[in-house]
Amino acid sequence: MKKRASIRWVVALVYFLSIFPSVGNAESDFIRIGNQLEPFSLEDQHGQEHAVDSSIRLILFARNRAGAGVMTAFMEGRDGEFLSRRGILYVNDISAMPSFAATLFALPKMRRRPYPILLDREAEITARFPDKPGFATLIQLSQLKVRNIEFLSDAQAMGKQLEAMPEKN
Repeated sequence: MKKRASIRWVVALVYFLSIFPSVGNAESDFIRIGNQLEPFSLEDQHGQEHAVDSSIRLILFARNRAGAGVMTAFMEGRDGEFLSRRGILYVNDISAMPSFAATLFALPKMRRRPYPILLDREAEITARFPDKPGFATLIQLSQLKVRNIEFLSDAQAMGKQLEAMPEKN
């Protein structure tokens, strides 16, 4: 009787894993150092489209509220020129946010910010961007090739690092 129960468990486990094949390798789907990104565009909080092309040197990315909070704290007192002079884009995946919450609360707050926040509302573009809960992700690029990926939870450390970035020519 025990042998039959064990076989049933193995069959159930194999069946379960066949239904959800990506459970075991979800992390391997994230972009990594050396990957080449395709150009893409996203709308900002005002509905203006921004291109992510070879001129972009760094993507500041957040998929969660705490990560976005790190980036917002870093941007305090800075404007869009700070970002554009250095080839930086601020990208936020808001796909997990209920649309009513985005419309009624998040977007009005974002529209008061003096810098563009590119929004991925469907998680189509940023689905492969790596993230860690509570951290902002910095994706360094050269001609859209990923050169480095870093996770920061401290706005001051982010500020020191990004202020040291030379401006584009």
